[in-house]
Amino acid sequence: MNEPILQTLAKIAVTLAGFSGLVVTIRFRGTRPWSSTELRLLWLLIGDSFLVLFFSLLPFPMALAGWSPATVWGWCSALLGSWFILGNLLALRGERRDRAAQRLVTVPVITPALYAIFAIALAMGAALWLSVWNVVVPRGQAVYVLGLMVLLAFAALEFLFFVGLMSIRDKEE
Repeated sequence: MNEPILQTLAKIAVTLAGFSGLVVTIRFRGTRPWSSTELRLLWLLIGDSFLVLFFSLLPFPMALAGWSPATVWGWCSALLGSWFILGNLLALRGERRDRAAQRLVTVPVITPALYAIFAIALAMGAALWLSVWNVVVPRGQAVYVLGLMVLLAFAALEFLFFVGLMSIRDKEE
């Protein structure tokens, strides 16, 4: 197991989660109430950051328990792949609800990038599940770390959504 890579991803995730406090502070500077899109993306930002932390640390107790590397990476990939699929479905459901109610808030460049990463995340979920059975995608740490990096990219884009939203609102005022 390449521990430094997982520990680095965990540190990045904690840092990104800390930035969510900055988002909340900046957001409270204004007097407008939070939109449902903003609340959803804030929860996703915090959740994705802590999930990267959790998934970065998950292999350690399994390895310490004496599980074989194939078992460790199989279970970790199954859990992370399940989150990619379930998390995307939940996020898309919230987006559909906002769009139907005509409350969807978008930020140029960032919102289309989020849509692109939704597609990448679904593909990543499928790749992680394929790696569980060692079909097409080899089971191991490489695909798992790539999955964690995609989850970090989600959190980073969610953070950039708020930065972009603040710059748009500052121009309006």
